[in-house]
Amino acid sequence: MRSEFNIGIKHPRRPSQTVLNKNIKKEPKLRQYLVLAHQIKKYLSDNPKKTASNVASWLGLSPSRVSQILNLLFLCPGIQEDVLLSEDKKLYSIPEHKMRVITKEKNWNKQRELWISLQSQNANRSY
Repeated sequence: MRSEFNIGIKHPRRPSQTVLNKNIKKEPKLRQYLVLAHQIKKYLSDNPKKTASNVASWLGLSPSRVSQILNLLFLCPGIQEDVLLSEDKKLYSIPEHKMRVITKEKNWNKQRELWISLQSQNANRSY
């Protein structure tokens, strides 16, 4: 004897790449660049034969641009935490190029001072 049942199991749907891209684009550019820097660093550490130039060509960026993005990793952990986790709307108005001055500073306390100054400069900008 054989019995058949129609259960109607649905496969879970993954969000499409378009939806994922829209969600990513809602994030502040500075956060997007810092996350990309961490992803590039992880990729390069997992693949020692690959270089930043390889990554640059895959991303359609120049090697110097990839270097600028990777320099965000020189920010002190406190600033990186602010960029990655803060819900402050001021983050949308801080361009990545203004962070280059901070990344060149080796002293983390001075980096923090520069970061606070940069945030206050951008406090009055519209979002």
